[in-house]
Formats: sequence, C-alpha cells, structure tokens
Amino acid sequence: MQLRRKTTLLFTALSSVVILFSFTFIYLLSEDYTQRDFYSRLQIKADFIAQKYFEKDELSKQVYDEIMEKNSMSLPEAHEIILDMRNSKLVTDSLNKILPKNLAEKLLTGHKVQFRYKDNQGVGIYYPDNEGTFIIIIYATDKIGIQKQNYLSRMLLLIFLGSLVFIYFIGIFYAQKIFSPIGHILKNVKTINATNLSQRLNAHDGNDELSNLTQTLNKMLDRLDHAFDLQKTFISNASHELRNPLTAIMGETEIILTKERSVEEYILSLGKITSEAERLEVLTKNLLSLAQADFDFTRLEHTPIRIDELVWETYDYFEKTKYKGRLKVHISILPDDPGKITIYGNDNLLKIALINLIDNACKFSGQNPVEIILKAEDDLVSLIISDKGIGIPENELEDVLQPFFRATNAVGFKGSGIGLSLTKKIIDIHHGDMKISSLTGKGTSIEIIFKVSKTVVNANMPTFN
Repeated sequence: MQLRRKTTLLFTALSSVVILFSFTFIYLLSEDYTQRDFYSRLQIKADFIAQKYFEKDELSKQVYDEIMEKNSMSLPEAHEIILDMRNSKLVTDSLNKILPKNLAEKLLTGHKVQFRYKDNQGVGIYYPDNEGTFIIIIYATDKIGIQKQNYLSRMLLLIFLGSLVFIYFIGIFYAQKIFSPIGHILKNVKTINATNLSQRLNAHDGNDELSNLTQTLNKMLDRLDHAFDLQKTFISNASHELRNPLTAIMGETEIILTKERSVEEYILSLGKITSEAERLEVLTKNLLSLAQADFDFTRLEHTPIRIDELVWETYDYFEKTKYKGRLKVHISILPDDPGKITIYGNDNLLKIALINLIDNACKFSGQNPVEIILKAEDDLVSLIISDKGIGIPENELEDVLQPFFRATNAVGFKGSGIGLSLTKKIIDIHHGDMKISSLTGKGTSIEIIFKVSKTVVNANMPTFN
C-alpha cells in the first residue's frame, strides 16, 4: 500500500475517532439535560398537585385560580399517586411496587426523590399539611424528549458518515499534494547511478522536512561521488604500485634466464628479486590494513587499551629491528586513575598506526634519535612522535595524508605513500585528532590526541598492572 494511501486512511481514522468522541459527548450531554429538565417539570407538577389538593383552604380564591390556570396543562399524561401516611401499610406496599427500597426509606424520612419506573421518570415528595402528612408521587414518560434524542442521534450519525466521506477525499487531496515532491525525488534518485553521480536533486525552498531530505540526499551523493573518485584513484594507484615490483621481478627473471650465469650473478639477481618481493609484501600488507580500516568500525573487536602499554609494546617491537636503540620514550607523571589514559578501540589497528609513524620518523631521520612523548591532562591523552629528519615541505603538509602521495624530498627513500593516510584513517575512526608540524631539514612532529571521556566505556572496565 502506498504511503499516501496509508496516510489518508490514518488521517480519516483519527478524524473519525475525534468526531465520534465529540458526537457521543454531545449526545450524552443532551440526554442528561433532557432528563434533568423532565425531572424538574415533574417536580413542578408534584408541587402543583400538593397545592391543588391541600392548599385550597389556605389561599385566596384569586391566587388559587391563578395557580390552577397556570399549571392545569402541565404534563396532563402524568400518573399521580397520593398516599396518606395514616395508612402506613398501604403507603409501604404502594412505594415498594414502584421505588427501590433505599429511595422509599429516603422518601419516608422527608426527602424528595427522583426515580425511574419502567420507561417512566418520576419524583416523590414528602408533604406535611394541617390535614395530615402525605406522599405525592408523579411519574410519566418523556415522549417529546425521547423523540428529540432519537432525532439528534440520527442527525449526528448522518453528519458523522458524511464527515468521513468528506475527510477521506480531503485527505487524498492533501496527501497527493504533500507526497508529490517525494515522488519527484524518488523519480530523480532512480536516474542516478555510478555513471552520473555528479547529478544532484533539485533543492526545495524553505526549511521543512522535504527540503532537509533533499539536502541530505545531495550531501550523501557528494560523499558517494567523492568515495567513488577515491576508489578509482586508489585502484589506479594500487595497480601502479603493485605493478612496479612485479615488473621488476619479471624483468629480472627474464634477464637471468636468457643465458647461463655465474653463481655470483644468480645470487645478485635473486637478491634483487627478494628485495622486490619484500617490497611487494609490505605494500600488500599496507593495502590490506587500509582496506580493514575502511570497514565498519563497529564490526571490529573493541577492547580497553592503555596508551602507555601500547607505547611500550611498540617500543619492544622496534628494539628487535634495525632501529634498535633509536627510540627515546618520555612519559610524564601519569594520573592515578587508569581510565585517564585508557581508550576503547581496536588494539591491532592502533598498533599499526603507531608503528607507521615511528617507522617513518626513523626512516627519514638518518641515525638521529626519535622521541616519543606521552602526556595526560584532564580528559585528554596525547602522544607525540618527533624526529630530526628531512621534514615535510610546508605546501605538502595536507597532501601527505592522501594515499600514495609522497613528499618531493622523499624520493630517495623506500615507501609506498600509504602509511600516513592509513594512520590518519585509524585515528579518525577512534575519534582522535592528528596534528602534523614540520620544518624542511629540521624534522617533523606528529601529535595524536584522544578524548578519553568519550572513548572509555565505563568505570568498571578492567585495569592493567
């Protein structure tokens, strides 16, 4: 079922409930008023009967005649019962036939009562007089009131049904008007595919939901277009980077197989092949890591990670490499609360990021030491890796974060141009911030900042000793 039809039916249903409730309330109020009005008229009739039979000797003839003339035609169809309290058995028997026991007892104690008897409404009064004490009961059927209520119910029903039809068609009209722009948006979206991602939806004026929807879809298309461009660039660059070592391996193999060589030549060629194979292995690992960082981060394993322990683990890793003894770790006074230096994330990815940064620092700084500084303040923990190497040209600081980009002064160094872009992506998915400052010929400093208050899960996370 189309959304516009669902909306119309829902609008009609809700409106019908409101109208039905309102009409029911009107009918009940009218019925209550009619009954109270008829009880009031019965009360007047009962007072008139009392005056008619028991006040004649106490009123002047003129006053008595005026009362009779005024009330003579009041409820002529009403039933009248006058009971003399001197005959208690007759009174009790008569009252028990038409009144509930509690009302009969209330009437006998001198109170006025209202009651229903079969299809009749009635009132009873206790009337003391100089001739004695009497019970006067008047009851009748409010035929006019019943006719009015029946007429009102029919009119309300007809109006209700007519309103439903009217509301339904009004709902269709406005649903068509409201959802028509959505139909145009859907039509335009269906025309957009991988070949024309640059196409955008027509923006709607105003600040309503449809305008926000259009803007959101256009922003999503911007991201998709950008992602497709990055993917094309990534595939092109990755193909180029992978082709180079493969070409070198194949070329060296073809050359060595053209004729018989000496043992020294075979060893030299195999060394070149091994070097290119190692380069290919490193490049493949970096590409896989970059692809892993592109995955939905919520699907990766998350664990509490103490930054100081991560630093020492990375330090131990480099102590087993050719960069042994190059790292200088400086850790300021750490807070007593381990949560102040603990973040929540993927340990493997963070270790890859840190290794990439330290490896670059060592590679581009000759034999100079590389400093690692860990600081924790309030809800921030920062890690600074600084070297005294060749530095990065100022106009290339932003470009070095792009995949496969290499600074112009790094041509003589081995590398694929993936490390920094991979590291930036890993830091971003951990809600961190990475700042690069560098001076050509003097060195580079990279600071990573995490907000532990947003990344630590809770105070009950395990601590590390």
